Amino acid sequence: MDTDAAGGDLLPMPCVVLMVGPSGAGKSSVAQRIAARTGMAVLSYDSEQGDGTTVQQAAVDRAHARLQHRCAAGLSSVVDGTHRQPDRRAAVRAISTTHGLPVVAVALRVSLRTCLANQHRRDRHVPDEHVRSQHAALATAMPGLLDKGYHAVVVLTEHGIAHLLG
Repeated sequence: MDTDAAGGDLLPMPCVVLMVGPSGAGKSSVAQRIAARTGMAVLSYDSEQGDGTTVQQAAVDRAHARLQHRCAAGLSSVVDGTHRQPDRRAAVRAISTTHGLPVVAVALRVSLRTCLANQHRRDRHVPDEHVRSQHAALATAMPGLLDKGYHAVVVLTEHGIAHLLG
């Protein structure tokens, strides 16, 4: 799929869009663009955390509870988080598929250099070592995403993200 799919033009509706990528990759910007084009709500782990610190499990649980309610009502959502942890990706898939909603993973493949540079321009700064760890974990996970039961996997490179947000 191309940037039109990530922008919402080719998404099955209703559905759940699962953002995947390291901090600083542009997930929140892409999630907001998808929401603007489709009318979906963005469920953000960072927003649920609320205090600018590292996302804790309680914030993830709150976002997943909101997702549960939205899926039960047949409403589409974008779930914004790194999703470097396989159990968090699996939880979103389980909630969605329980209610018959397909999950589209939108994976951002961005250089570590770009992620680190973007981090230094943000209000909520994630430590460089965390960004490096996320980037490495997701680089390892990316090839296996296609085998994990998603309706589709959209991989956006830096060029694709720039085109989508342009």
